[in-house]
Formats: sequence, structure tokens, C-alpha cells
Amino acid sequence: MKRKIYHKETGMYVDWKQIDQLPKIDNFIDIGVGEGTPLFWKMYSKKRIICIDPLKLEPAIKLLKNKNYSFHQVAVGSKKGNKILNVEKKIGRSTLLKVRKKNFEGKPTEKVKVEIKKLDDVIKTTKTKGSYGIKIDVEGFELEVLKGSKKTLKKTKYVVIESRHNHLTFYNQYKLSDLAHFMTLNKFVLTNILTAKPFIADLCFQPLKNV
Repeated sequence: MKRKIYHKETGMYVDWKQIDQLPKIDNFIDIGVGEGTPLFWKMYSKKRIICIDPLKLEPAIKLLKNKNYSFHQVAVGSKKGNKILNVEKKIGRSTLLKVRKKNFEGKPTEKVKVEIKKLDDVIKTTKTKGSYGIKIDVEGFELEVLKGSKKTLKKTKYVVIESRHNHLTFYNQYKLSDLAHFMTLNKFVLTNILTAKPFIADLCFQPLKNV
């Protein structure tokens, strides 16, 4: 059966099959686990998987049974500190930012104070060696995560980012140009567009030297 990547009814483009083209890595970093990332977890079933999320996500983590993984219950950002997490009914929509009306689907089910660390500091505790692949899905906080990841990025072969574009869906949200500028400064270039949706696009960046 032909794989459907363009959805005429919604105008959405979805092509996760492209992750088969990603370079080989030694460790996979999953930031913003939500309900789980089975496509990547299956792909790296024999690699070290480092899961990072401020919420305790036992249903999702059960999918990693018998795999070489570690779970770090913490948020990651540009600096250490604490912040309020707005927990939503759809756990993957939980965010450290305030949602604008355009993206509003109901009031948070609860608000939780969470610890924030730099990704560089979290990765240091894992004592992992070799290269990394990174996935970031943190509902508008992606650029802050990257700002605390500069050392890790030097050993990273790709970063898949659920990035915000065009429309402001959170207060204090970064612009797509800000994200692109940061990646350029760190010598990463856009190589794949995995999805394109009304408010978000899943973008893949790779180091210029590897492209």
C-alpha cells in the first residue's frame, strides 16, 4: 500500500519514514517524552536511550522494558532553576509557557513546580561516550533547551526539533528565525522536514561538516 505523506483534507505533510536516513549514533536523547516516542525507541532498541521529562511517565517508560535506557525526571533549559509546568490532559501538550488563545484546548489539569537543569549537566551524569542524536518536543521551549546544550551539540550528529513557526501559540515564544540563527551559529544546517502542520514543523538539523 502506498505510504500517505500528504493529507489533502488538513493540508498536513507527515513523512517520518525519513528518519531512516539519519546518521548512525551511539546514544539517543529523547527530550519531552510525553506518551512515548516508539518510532525512535524501536530504531535505537540496541543503543543507549536517555529520556528526559519533568513528569513521571510510567506508561510510556514501560515501552522501554528490556532496553538500555535511563529516565531523568527534570526539565532542561538554558540555565538552572525552577519553573511552573502547566500539565494538560493530553500529557504531551504540557508546557512551561502560557498558552495563547490560538492554541488553547482547556485549562491545565494542574500546575507543578519543576526543576530545570542544562542538558549538558544531565548528559554529564549519564557518563555516556560517543555520538548523540537528539529529539526535542517541549511545547515552545525548544530554543531554551538548545541554549543549555552547547557542549552536547559538539558530539551530536542530528537534532530533530518540533519547532514553532509563523503563528504565536505561546507567550514568550521564540521565532523560527531565532531557532535557525542559533543552529547556524552552532554550525548546524536544516537537512529534513519531517512534518509540516499549521502551527508546528518537525525539522531535522545536522552538523555542516557531516552534510
